[in-house]
Amino acid sequence: MRAVKGLAAVAVSTLLFVHSLIPAFASGNDYVIYTVVSGDSLWKISNKYGVSIQEITELNSLTGTIILVGQKLKIPVSTPQSNSIVYTVKSGDTLWKIASAYNTSIQAIVDANKIDPNQYLMIGQKLYIPAVENNTQPYVTYVEHVVQKGDNVWDLSIKYGIPQNEILEANNLTVQSVLYIGQKLKIPVHHVPVTSTPGPQYGEYLDWWTQAQYLFPIGAKAKVTDFATGRSYNVIRSFGAFHADCEPLTARDASIMYEIWGNEWSWQARASIVEVNGRKIAASVSNMPHDIENIKDNQFNGHFDVHFLNSTRHKDNQVSQEHQTQIKIAAGRK
Repeated sequence: MRAVKGLAAVAVSTLLFVHSLIPAFASGNDYVIYTVVSGDSLWKISNKYGVSIQEITELNSLTGTIILVGQKLKIPVSTPQSNSIVYTVKSGDTLWKIASAYNTSIQAIVDANKIDPNQYLMIGQKLYIPAVENNTQPYVTYVEHVVQKGDNVWDLSIKYGIPQNEILEANNLTVQSVLYIGQKLKIPVHHVPVTSTPGPQYGEYLDWWTQAQYLFPIGAKAKVTDFATGRSYNVIRSFGAFHADCEPLTARDASIMYEIWGNEWSWQARASIVEVNGRKIAASVSNMPHDIENIKDNQFNGHFDVHFLNSTRHKDNQVSQEHQTQIKIAAGRK
């Protein structure tokens, strides 16, 4: 076997990074079995799984940092709280940014994941974000946007994931206002704390007007799971203010929707879970294609309706009790 030592290890091929991962349990401590591949180091593995080098060395009774290709290592894993969400680290992320986005503390994330706060986060790394039980009220902060050539309020609302009228109101503007290059605009940022659910199969019971619409803004893609059948399809929120007007991303997604509703297009409301950016939200869906569309090649002529707690119909701005009943089912409240 060839030794792989410390930080100096270099990958020879992307293909060599395929590894086996086998769940295992020992003495009350959860861990997975990781097989060392070419290019690995304890530092790289510890960052990948969000644990410290010391935890790996202690669990495997290692006396140094040399590991061998093919060697089996036990990697400790955290056990998430039932109401935690799983966040996937993206480029540019820091613990501070993630903690701020989810209205929690750096220490809470560190404790939930048993990680060293001084270690770098790795793109693709999974982090458990604990729910904040003592503060479930949404709140708003602001960021500054400096107007660039070509900017308009509508495009900025899509970019920042908030309704256009909120940017107008925050800056005392109207739809007729002209933006100037270099002009500074206040952009509202809505923070929606994680709320608890009765179990992992349920979605968060979030109000459309103060919570859900900010987690699922226009332009956002989501996975929708039918609560009764467990079948899933992918969508994008294309339009809508009173509720989410969505389109299936592909013809295959449209076909799955058609099958879920008994091989028909229907206004029948079905309990569903909308999963977007690690959040699972209780919702209700009817699959009837209608009105305008953006996607032309998905074999779906128009868009369909996705409702959340207290969302309303476009035709009369009234709450649909049928949809609200299904939302309660998806939230585990009925």
